[in-house]
Amino acid sequence: MSTFWLVPLQAQEAVDSTQYYFRIIAYPQNTQDIAEGINYFKRQLENPNNDKAFNNYYSELISLGYFNNGDIFESEKATINLLKDIPVTDTQTIVRLRNRLGRLHRSLNNLPLALENYQQALAMATKKEDSITISNNIATIYMERASYEEAAQVLSPFMKDTDRIEYNNTLATIYDNYGYSVTQLGDSKGETLMLEALAINEKGNNITGSFSTNRHLAHYYHQQGKEALARKHALLAKDIAYSLDNPRYKLEALGLAIDIGTTANAVVFKKLSDSLDKVETLQENKYVAQKYEYATFQTQAKESELIAEQEKVNKTRYQFLALFIAIVTVGIIIFLSLHHKRKRLEQVYITETKISKRLHDEVANDVYKLISQVQTNTYNESHLLDNLEHIYSRTRDISRENSFIETEESFHTTLRDLLLSYKTPSLNIITKGIDKVDWNQISKVHKTTIYRVLQELITNTNKHSKASIAFVEISKEGKKLHILYKDNGIGGAINSKNGLLNAESRIEALKGTITFESKSNQGFKAQINI
Repeated sequence: MSTFWLVPLQAQEAVDSTQYYFRIIAYPQNTQDIAEGINYFKRQLENPNNDKAFNNYYSELISLGYFNNGDIFESEKATINLLKDIPVTDTQTIVRLRNRLGRLHRSLNNLPLALENYQQALAMATKKEDSITISNNIATIYMERASYEEAAQVLSPFMKDTDRIEYNNTLATIYDNYGYSVTQLGDSKGETLMLEALAINEKGNNITGSFSTNRHLAHYYHQQGKEALARKHALLAKDIAYSLDNPRYKLEALGLAIDIGTTANAVVFKKLSDSLDKVETLQENKYVAQKYEYATFQTQAKESELIAEQEKVNKTRYQFLALFIAIVTVGIIIFLSLHHKRKRLEQVYITETKISKRLHDEVANDVYKLISQVQTNTYNESHLLDNLEHIYSRTRDISRENSFIETEESFHTTLRDLLLSYKTPSLNIITKGIDKVDWNQISKVHKTTIYRVLQELITNTNKHSKASIAFVEISKEGKKLHILYKDNGIGGAINSKNGLLNAESRIEALKGTITFESKSNQGFKAQINI
């Protein structure tokens, strides 16, 4: 037996009784002492002030006590219950408990399940001593199957580095198992190793280790025909088994004695075997529900793994979905930006086309007509000056309509000046709300658009409506800006919107709305929302 994994808690070092009962469970001398140790640690579990770490520690000692006392099913029950409560991050404790389960299942002759638990423990072990002890236990499984070559292969790496093995009990176990395995493969040097293991165990008072080594030596000497030595070690193994009062050790010692001919008391062996079988049957029936619970626990653990894996898959799906949504969103933003840019380019094109057309229709034609009159000497000097004045006024108007717009802090003044500049003796301009709007919160693009649209509307009124009054009202509600424009002109049908397409395009470029209404003799009205 090895206790590589279990040491007293630091907080317990000052408690003499805890130290005492720890040692009699970890290094047992007889079953009575072990029973006292189990009862002591059961009482410790009843302390309501214990934290979980202390209770887990006590439970581990109770499980070990049951095992060393030969109560396999109680030990299995305690180990399984403890394993279910240990966090998955506490790998050191899980290694210990998996190793314990391997030893328990080996005692029950369930070698495949024992090997499975040992291998799980070995895969998680991080300490060299842990790996050595678990490898020793794996080797015993191969020895039980008479696969001595495999057992020797498992232990041979540690035989090359024995100086670095910290615990004597661990070293003795390696010498014992490796030595016996190689003797079964025909290597006599294994005898020396087993004798050295026995010396280490006896010096360290390792009772259970001495039992194992004496048993192996008895088998080996019997195979070699050295019956006196075989009987000697068989009797030593028997004495240890009876001193421990362990029924399993007793049964194994009696079987060994019968095998090598040191006793013919087969009746005692059979009675002990039948008694042990009866106890095991009762215990197995008693804890069949516990075995079912353990199987359920394993199933739940696998289901939890599947759920965790499914959650991982779902998380990946959600990440891809979020990425897809982000890509689509960015695509939409880019599309709208390009669409807005295209609208603005269209607006620039419309504006440039309009300027070109006005320059051609309103200026170039008049200039060409004036040039023709001068060339043919058909002009009147006074009329010539009037025509030049008219051309100048047209050019100035076009320039004013497309000139730089002041959109900074004085924008309300700029906008009011624009409207008042169209005031004539026959057309009066009325404004409302221009000074109440906080134009600093309005973007430069929006202010430029408002300026140009109102310019379009009032120019349309000035040219076509014959109105005497034009009314402009501007108000702001939240982030929305509302503009009402109307005049009392002749109204009527809006043919091709009377050149108002440009104003509509400008508003749509800002994702706003503009509506026109004009009825005969009821004037013209435009409503803008941006």
